Amino acid sequence: MKQLYKFSASWCQPCKSLAGNMKHVDFGDVELIEIDIDYDGDKATEFKIRGVPTLVFMQDGVEVRRKSGVLMADQIEELIK
Repeated sequence: MKQLYKFSASWCQPCKSLAGNMKHVDFGDVELIEIDIDYDGDKATEFKIRGVPTLVFMQDGVEVRRKSGVLMADQIEELIK
């Protein structure tokens, strides 16, 4: 199972930019899970999120890669390969 966790916040301008870029991503068989850190702080703590936006790619329950900041669509697709 492949999952991409997107940690963001409604007040975060870079998060809004990332959300726009994600509209152009082919996620294939990757499940996208969006976490607003203001509403699910426990999940942010569990993943040791230090800033938003942060993307965490998981495969079979194991973290494979993590990137913070605004990424372009092709960078996101590279992250989830």
